[in-house]
Amino acid sequence: MITPATFGFPFWAARALALAVTVTLLSPAPAEDLPDRAPAGVYRAEAVAASPKITGSGLAWWGDRLVVADRGGKRLLAFSPPDKFETFAEALTPVGVATAPDGSLVVVDRGEDGPRLLRYAADGKRTVLASDDVGTPQFLAAHSSGTLYWSGFPDGGTRTLAPGGKPTALAAKIGHTYGVALSPKQDWLYVSSKLPNADRRGVWRFPLDAKGVPGEAEFFLKVQALEPDVPGLPAAKDGAKSLLGWVGRIQGIAVDSLGYLYVAGAESHTSGEAVAVVSPDGKKVVAMVLGVPRNVSGLAFGGADGRTLFVTGAGEYPLHQVRLPVRGAGR
Repeated sequence: MITPATFGFPFWAARALALAVTVTLLSPAPAEDLPDRAPAGVYRAEAVAASPKITGSGLAWWGDRLVVADRGGKRLLAFSPPDKFETFAEALTPVGVATAPDGSLVVVDRGEDGPRLLRYAADGKRTVLASDDVGTPQFLAAHSSGTLYWSGFPDGGTRTLAPGGKPTALAAKIGHTYGVALSPKQDWLYVSSKLPNADRRGVWRFPLDAKGVPGEAEFFLKVQALEPDVPGLPAAKDGAKSLLGWVGRIQGIAVDSLGYLYVAGAESHTSGEAVAVVSPDGKKVVAMVLGVPRNVSGLAFGGADGRTLFVTGAGEYPLHQVRLPVRGAGR
Protein backbone atom coordinates (compact mmCIF):
# COMPACT_ATOMS: atom_id res chain seq x y z
CA MET A 1 0.00 0.00 0.00
CA ILE A 2 1.34 3.44 -0.96
CA THR A 3 1.08 6.01 1.83
CA PRO A 4 2.50 9.51 2.31
CA ALA A 5 5.35 7.94 4.26
CA THR A 6 6.33 6.03 1.13
CA PHE A 7 7.58 9.30 -0.34
CA GLY A 8 9.00 10.58 2.93
CA PHE A 9 6.05 12.92 3.71
CA PRO A 10 4.69 13.07 7.25
CA PHE A 11 0.95 12.43 7.28
CA TRP A 12 0.14 15.96 8.50
CA ALA A 13 2.19 17.46 5.65
CA ALA A 14 0.33 15.41 3.05
CA ARG A 15 -3.00 16.54 4.53
CA ALA A 16 -1.90 20.18 4.35
CA LEU A 17 -0.76 19.78 0.75
CA ALA A 18 -4.05 18.18 -0.26
CA LEU A 19 -6.00 20.98 1.41
CA ALA A 20 -3.93 23.64 -0.37
CA VAL A 21 -4.55 22.00 -3.74
CA THR A 22 -8.29 21.80 -3.02
CA VAL A 23 -8.50 25.46 -2.04
CA THR A 24 -6.56 26.47 -5.16
CA LEU A 25 -8.89 24.50 -7.42
CA LEU A 26 -12.03 25.88 -5.78
CA SER A 27 -10.94 29.51 -5.54
CA PRO A 28 -12.47 31.80 -8.18
CA ALA A 29 -10.13 33.06 -10.86
CA PRO A 30 -9.05 36.70 -10.62
CA ALA A 31 -11.36 38.98 -12.61
CA GLU A 32 -8.64 39.79 -15.13
CA ASP A 33 -8.24 36.06 -15.92
CA LEU A 34 -11.92 35.43 -16.65
CA PRO A 35 -12.88 35.02 -20.32
CA ASP A 36 -14.76 37.89 -21.95
CA ARG A 37 -18.50 37.32 -22.34
CA ALA A 38 -20.88 39.00 -24.73
CA PRO A 39 -22.89 41.81 -23.15
CA ALA A 40 -26.62 41.12 -22.81
CA GLY A 41 -29.60 42.64 -21.04
CA VAL A 42 -29.84 45.87 -19.08
CA TYR A 43 -26.95 47.34 -17.09
CA ARG A 44 -27.07 50.38 -14.84
CA ALA A 45 -24.30 52.95 -14.59
CA GLU A 46 -23.59 54.99 -11.48
CA ALA A 47 -21.83 58.27 -10.83
CA VAL A 48 -18.31 57.91 -9.44
CA ALA A 49 -18.84 58.95 -5.82
CA ALA A 50 -15.88 61.33 -5.57
CA SER A 51 -16.30 62.88 -9.02
CA PRO A 52 -16.74 66.62 -9.42
CA LYS A 53 -19.36 67.84 -11.88
CA ILE A 54 -17.64 68.57 -15.17
CA THR A 55 -18.44 69.43 -18.76
CA GLY A 56 -16.88 66.18 -19.90
CA SER A 57 -15.87 65.33 -23.44
CA GLY A 58 -13.38 62.68 -24.62
CA LEU A 59 -11.58 60.33 -22.26
CA ALA A 60 -8.99 57.54 -22.37
CA TRP A 61 -7.39 55.03 -20.02
CA TRP A 62 -3.71 55.93 -19.78
CA GLY A 63 -1.41 53.68 -17.75
CA ASP A 64 -3.23 53.14 -14.47
CA ARG A 65 -5.64 56.06 -14.61
CA LEU A 66 -8.37 57.65 -16.67
CA VAL A 67 -7.76 61.02 -18.31
CA VAL A 68 -10.90 63.07 -18.98
CA ALA A 69 -11.20 66.18 -21.13
CA ASP A 70 -12.98 68.70 -18.91
CA ARG A 71 -13.81 71.20 -21.62
CA GLY A 72 -15.67 73.58 -19.33
CA GLY A 73 -12.89 73.56 -16.76
CA LYS A 74 -10.21 74.01 -19.46
CA ARG A 75 -8.15 71.16 -18.08
CA LEU A 76 -7.33 67.47 -18.32
CA LEU A 77 -8.64 65.68 -15.25
CA ALA A 78 -6.98 62.44 -14.11
CA PHE A 79 -8.98 59.83 -12.19
CA SER A 80 -7.20 57.06 -10.27
CA PRO A 81 -9.79 54.57 -8.97
CA PRO A 82 -11.47 54.37 -6.65
CA ASP A 83 -11.66 58.02 -5.61
CA LYS A 84 -8.65 60.16 -6.54
CA PHE A 85 -9.17 63.09 -8.92
CA GLU A 86 -6.44 65.57 -9.82
CA THR A 87 -5.67 68.07 -12.56
CA PHE A 88 -3.12 66.71 -15.04
CA ALA A 89 -2.88 69.72 -17.36
CA GLU A 90 -4.38 73.21 -17.56
CA ALA A 91 -4.55 76.20 -19.92
CA LEU A 92 -6.20 74.38 -22.82
CA THR A 93 -9.67 73.53 -24.08
CA PRO A 94 -9.49 69.75 -24.49
CA VAL A 95 -12.00 67.75 -26.49
CA GLY A 96 -10.71 64.39 -27.76
CA VAL A 97 -8.26 62.15 -25.89
CA ALA A 98 -6.51 58.95 -27.02
CA THR A 99 -3.65 56.74 -25.86
CA ALA A 100 -0.97 56.36 -28.53
CA PRO A 101 0.98 53.11 -29.14
CA ASP A 102 4.20 54.73 -27.92
CA GLY A 103 2.60 55.26 -24.51
CA SER A 104 1.97 58.98 -24.89
CA LEU A 105 -1.39 60.74 -24.65
CA VAL A 106 -2.78 62.58 -27.68
CA VAL A 107 -5.24 65.41 -27.07
CA VAL A 108 -7.37 67.65 -29.27
CA ASP A 109 -7.14 71.25 -28.07
CA ARG A 110 -9.75 73.78 -29.27
CA GLY A 111 -8.37 76.69 -27.26
CA GLU A 112 -7.35 80.27 -27.98
CA ASP A 113 -4.33 79.20 -30.04
CA GLY A 114 -6.62 77.56 -32.57
CA PRO A 115 -7.41 73.87 -33.10
CA ARG A 116 -4.42 71.57 -32.76
CA LEU A 117 -3.30 68.09 -31.76
CA LEU A 118 -1.04 67.83 -28.71
CA ARG A 119 1.08 65.00 -27.37
CA TYR A 120 1.73 64.55 -23.65
CA ALA A 121 4.51 62.43 -22.20
CA ALA A 122 4.02 60.66 -18.87
CA ASP A 123 5.83 63.48 -17.07
CA GLY A 124 3.41 66.04 -18.49
CA LYS A 125 5.77 67.45 -21.14
CA ARG A 126 3.74 68.74 -24.07
CA THR A 127 4.53 68.99 -27.79
CA VAL A 128 2.40 70.10 -30.74
CA LEU A 129 1.74 67.30 -33.24
CA ALA A 130 -0.25 69.29 -35.78
CA SER A 131 -1.98 72.64 -36.06
CA ASP A 132 -2.38 73.13 -39.82
CA ASP A 133 -5.13 71.51 -41.89
CA VAL A 134 -6.67 69.79 -38.85
CA GLY A 135 -10.21 71.09 -39.53
CA THR A 136 -12.40 71.37 -36.44
CA PRO A 137 -11.06 68.31 -34.59
CA GLN A 138 -13.26 66.54 -32.10
CA PHE A 139 -12.59 62.95 -30.96
CA LEU A 140 -9.54 60.77 -31.58
CA ALA A 141 -8.41 57.18 -32.11
CA ALA A 142 -4.87 55.82 -32.44
CA HIS A 143 -3.85 52.82 -34.59
CA SER A 144 -1.03 50.46 -33.57
CA SER A 145 0.90 51.73 -36.62
CA GLY A 146 0.98 55.16 -35.01
CA THR A 147 -1.60 56.64 -37.39
CA LEU A 148 -4.12 58.98 -35.77
CA TYR A 149 -7.74 59.52 -36.83
CA TRP A 150 -10.05 62.29 -35.73
CA SER A 151 -13.55 63.53 -36.40
CA GLY A 152 -14.68 67.06 -37.21
CA PHE A 153 -17.53 68.95 -35.62
CA PRO A 154 -19.23 70.99 -36.88
CA ASP A 155 -17.40 70.95 -40.24
CA GLY A 156 -17.70 67.18 -40.62
CA GLY A 157 -15.28 64.86 -42.32
CA THR A 158 -12.60 62.56 -40.94
CA ARG A 159 -8.87 63.18 -41.01
CA THR A 160 -5.76 61.07 -40.49
CA LEU A 161 -2.14 61.69 -39.59
CA ALA A 162 0.43 58.98 -40.30
CA PRO A 163 3.82 59.04 -38.51
CA GLY A 164 6.04 61.59 -40.22
CA GLY A 165 3.20 62.73 -42.48
CA LYS A 166 0.74 65.59 -42.70
CA PRO A 167 -2.99 65.70 -41.89
CA THR A 168 -5.09 64.22 -44.68
CA ALA A 169 -8.85 64.52 -45.16
CA LEU A 170 -10.53 61.27 -46.18
CA ALA A 171 -12.40 61.29 -49.49
CA ALA A 172 -15.83 60.52 -48.05
CA LYS A 173 -16.99 63.60 -46.16
CA ILE A 174 -19.41 62.53 -43.45
CA GLY A 175 -21.46 65.32 -41.88
CA HIS A 176 -21.14 66.27 -38.20
CA THR A 177 -18.67 63.53 -37.27
CA TYR A 178 -18.06 62.98 -33.57
CA GLY A 179 -17.11 59.66 -31.96
CA VAL A 180 -14.20 57.63 -33.38
CA ALA A 181 -13.19 54.05 -32.50
CA LEU A 182 -11.27 51.06 -33.86
CA SER A 183 -12.35 47.41 -34.14
CA PRO A 184 -10.50 44.80 -32.02
CA LYS A 185 -8.23 43.81 -34.94
CA GLN A 186 -7.93 47.45 -36.01
CA ASP A 187 -9.16 46.56 -39.47
CA TRP A 188 -12.15 48.92 -39.25
CA LEU A 189 -12.40 52.56 -38.27
CA TYR A 190 -15.81 53.56 -36.90
CA VAL A 191 -17.00 57.18 -37.07
CA SER A 192 -20.31 58.38 -35.66
CA SER A 193 -22.38 61.07 -37.38
CA LYS A 194 -24.78 63.24 -35.37
CA LEU A 195 -26.53 64.91 -38.29
CA PRO A 196 -29.86 66.53 -37.37
CA ASN A 197 -31.73 64.63 -40.10
CA ALA A 198 -32.71 61.35 -38.44
CA ASP A 199 -32.33 59.10 -41.48
CA ARG A 200 -28.59 59.86 -41.68
CA ARG A 201 -27.70 59.42 -38.03
CA GLY A 202 -25.53 56.44 -37.28
CA VAL A 203 -22.07 54.99 -37.61
CA TRP A 204 -19.89 54.86 -40.71
CA ARG A 205 -16.91 52.57 -41.06
CA PHE A 206 -13.71 52.61 -43.12
CA PRO A 207 -11.72 49.42 -43.87
CA LEU A 208 -8.09 49.71 -42.76
CA ASP A 209 -5.03 47.90 -44.06
CA ALA A 210 -2.19 46.70 -41.83
CA LYS A 211 -0.60 50.15 -41.87
CA GLY A 212 -3.84 51.83 -40.90
CA VAL A 213 -4.55 53.30 -44.34
CA PRO A 214 -8.33 53.71 -44.83
CA GLY A 215 -10.35 52.52 -47.77
CA GLU A 216 -13.80 53.61 -48.94
CA ALA A 217 -16.37 54.31 -46.20
CA GLU A 218 -19.79 52.70 -45.88
CA PHE A 219 -22.86 53.63 -43.83
CA PHE A 220 -22.72 50.77 -41.33
CA LEU A 221 -25.18 51.37 -38.49
CA LYS A 222 -28.40 53.31 -39.08
CA VAL A 223 -29.92 54.34 -35.75
CA GLN A 224 -33.41 54.77 -37.16
CA ALA A 225 -33.42 51.20 -38.50
CA LEU A 226 -32.67 49.52 -35.16
CA GLU A 227 -35.36 48.63 -32.62
CA PRO A 228 -34.11 47.53 -29.19
CA ASP A 229 -35.52 44.17 -28.10
CA VAL A 230 -33.73 43.80 -24.79
CA PRO A 231 -35.41 41.89 -21.91
CA GLY A 232 -36.15 44.20 -18.99
CA LEU A 233 -35.76 47.41 -20.99
CA PRO A 234 -38.51 49.97 -20.26
CA ALA A 235 -40.09 51.97 -23.07
CA ALA A 236 -38.28 55.07 -24.30
CA LYS A 237 -39.54 58.26 -22.65
CA ASP A 238 -40.80 59.67 -25.94
CA GLY A 239 -42.41 56.37 -26.91
CA ALA A 240 -40.13 55.85 -29.92
CA LYS A 241 -39.73 52.26 -31.08
CA SER A 242 -36.41 52.79 -32.81
CA LEU A 243 -33.04 53.39 -31.20
CA LEU A 244 -33.56 57.11 -31.83
CA GLY A 245 -35.65 57.19 -28.67
CA TRP A 246 -32.62 56.18 -26.65
CA VAL A 247 -29.53 57.71 -28.23
CA GLY A 248 -30.81 60.60 -30.36
CA ARG A 249 -27.86 62.22 -32.11
CA ILE A 250 -24.88 59.91 -31.59
CA GLN A 251 -21.80 61.40 -29.99
CA GLY A 252 -19.78 58.86 -28.02
CA ILE A 253 -18.72 55.49 -29.42
CA ALA A 254 -16.61 52.63 -28.05
CA VAL A 255 -15.84 49.03 -29.05
CA ASP A 256 -15.19 46.02 -26.83
CA SER A 257 -12.78 43.12 -27.37
CA LEU A 258 -15.52 40.99 -28.96
CA GLY A 259 -16.41 43.68 -31.49
CA TYR A 260 -19.64 44.98 -29.96
CA LEU A 261 -20.25 48.69 -30.52
CA TYR A 262 -21.34 51.07 -27.76
CA VAL A 263 -23.13 54.21 -28.97
CA ALA A 264 -24.76 57.10 -27.13
CA GLY A 265 -25.64 60.73 -27.50
CA ALA A 266 -29.10 62.35 -27.20
CA GLU A 267 -28.17 66.01 -27.78
CA SER A 268 -31.29 68.10 -28.55
CA HIS A 269 -33.47 65.02 -28.16
CA THR A 270 -36.50 64.41 -25.97
CA SER A 271 -35.30 61.07 -24.65
CA GLY A 272 -31.85 59.56 -24.45
CA GLU A 273 -30.12 58.66 -21.20
CA ALA A 274 -28.76 55.34 -22.43
CA VAL A 275 -25.80 53.65 -24.06
CA ALA A 276 -26.84 51.12 -26.69
CA VAL A 277 -24.74 48.00 -27.27
CA VAL A 278 -24.96 46.79 -30.87
CA SER A 279 -23.82 43.46 -32.32
CA PRO A 280 -20.58 43.42 -34.36
CA ASP A 281 -22.55 43.18 -37.62
CA GLY A 282 -24.46 46.36 -36.72
CA LYS A 283 -27.85 44.67 -37.00
CA LYS A 284 -29.09 44.10 -33.44
CA VAL A 285 -29.21 45.94 -30.12
CA VAL A 286 -28.16 43.29 -27.59
CA ALA A 287 -27.89 45.35 -24.41
CA MET A 288 -28.53 48.79 -22.94
CA VAL A 289 -26.77 50.76 -20.22
CA LEU A 290 -29.15 53.00 -18.27
CA GLY A 291 -28.45 55.52 -15.53
CA VAL A 292 -26.00 57.57 -17.63
CA PRO A 293 -25.93 61.38 -18.02
CA ARG A 294 -28.79 62.98 -19.93
CA ASN A 295 -26.48 64.00 -22.78
CA VAL A 296 -23.66 61.47 -23.22
CA SER A 297 -20.49 62.82 -24.78
CA GLY A 298 -17.64 60.30 -24.46
CA LEU A 299 -17.24 56.57 -23.81
CA ALA A 300 -14.07 54.66 -22.92
CA PHE A 301 -13.13 51.34 -21.36
CA GLY A 302 -10.63 51.20 -18.53
CA GLY A 303 -9.99 49.99 -15.01
CA ALA A 304 -7.47 47.44 -13.80
CA ASP A 305 -9.09 44.64 -15.82
CA GLY A 306 -10.39 46.77 -18.71
CA ARG A 307 -14.03 45.91 -17.97
CA THR A 308 -15.26 49.26 -16.70
CA LEU A 309 -17.00 51.52 -19.20
CA PHE A 310 -16.60 55.19 -18.27
CA VAL A 311 -19.11 57.77 -19.47
CA THR A 312 -18.96 61.57 -19.64
CA GLY A 313 -21.83 63.99 -20.11
CA ALA A 314 -21.86 67.21 -22.14
CA GLY A 315 -23.09 69.34 -19.25
CA GLU A 316 -22.52 69.62 -15.53
CA TYR A 317 -22.38 65.90 -14.74
CA PRO A 318 -20.10 63.72 -12.63
CA LEU A 319 -18.11 60.96 -14.32
CA HIS A 320 -20.18 57.76 -14.60
CA GLN A 321 -19.09 54.13 -14.76
CA VAL A 322 -20.54 50.65 -15.26
CA ARG A 323 -19.01 47.19 -14.91
CA LEU A 324 -19.35 44.88 -17.91
CA PRO A 325 -18.42 41.23 -18.63
CA VAL A 326 -16.03 42.14 -21.43
CA ARG A 327 -12.87 44.18 -21.88
CA GLY A 328 -12.58 47.13 -24.18
CA ALA A 329 -10.86 46.62 -27.54
CA GLY A 330 -7.11 46.85 -27.11
CA ARG A 331 -7.35 46.30 -23.38
